[in-house]
Amino acid sequence: MLNCKHKFSAIVLLFVICNFACSSGEAQKNTNAPVESSTNSTSSSGSAKSGAAADVGPVATPASNFTAADVAKLKWIEGTWRGMDGDKPFYERYKLEPTALVVESLKEDGSAEGPPERFELKNGEFGKGEGGKRSVASEITDTYVQFVPASDKTEGDRRNSFRFKREPNGTWTATLEWPASADKPAQQKVYKMEPWQPAK
Repeated sequence: MLNCKHKFSAIVLLFVICNFACSSGEAQKNTNAPVESSTNSTSSSGSAKSGAAADVGPVATPASNFTAADVAKLKWIEGTWRGMDGDKPFYERYKLEPTALVVESLKEDGSAEGPPERFELKNGEFGKGEGGKRSVASEITDTYVQFVPASDKTEGDRRNSFRFKREPNGTWTATLEWPASADKPAQQKVYKMEPWQPAK
């Protein structure tokens, strides 16, 4: 997952997402675009009051004990995918390397749109971005990866967390969550990613 608004064409939701950390009310650019988005506060179960229910729990803390074997668990996310930002499609390609996940934003013809973004494994930490814009994994399993802010010292109110979750039908979802602030309720956006091939 940039200072990105509801447009993922410049990506990942890179995304994923300019910087997988956008302020409340802004979507990430290179991370994935919301197929279903909700600006309503979430219920106690973690699912949005309207839109798709999401399997996202409370914000966890960053982990620093990941290995290349953990990164390899994300093999399922490799491929080229289409998501929807409202009624506008966006396209992304995910490629797994031994210690990195490379995410490219694509044009409708399948060509790259800008440089790729990288989630990298360094010193046991798996994430992307720098300083107050950095997001890192708190958990990696065979079916999902959860990202959280690298520290409490985020820039402004960029405190969102996001999860990539494998679905049983060959698709996956990206769920972005923002905690409640003094003037805004908690928010959640869900993006459904489906396999895609550019027209020849």
